[in-house]
Amino acid sequence: MLDEATTEARRLAASLRSIDTDLAESANAVWLALEPTPDQATLMGCAATLEAIEQRLPPGTLAALVRVRLTRLQGLVNALLDDDLPPPAAGNRWIT
Repeated sequence: MLDEATTEARRLAASLRSIDTDLAESANAVWLALEPTPDQATLMGCAATLEAIEQRLPPGTLAALVRVRLTRLQGLVNALLDDDLPPPAAGNRWIT
């Protein structure tokens, strides 16, 4: 899943270059942050950066296409975050 996320981040950065260079740099920072094995704090930073990119995307057809890629990457980062969270405490589990 991490490989998919880094690939999507690279593609997002490339797609954003034609829309806004500042947004492309932000996406590039996400890509670089995902390259090694990111910890939870890094993943949280990536999620926040992706949210900021989403909020700053302009309207239009090209941005709508980029938004699809962005949404997929946000899902991958959130899934990585879910995998990175510690298991629930024993007292919170359902008894079967």
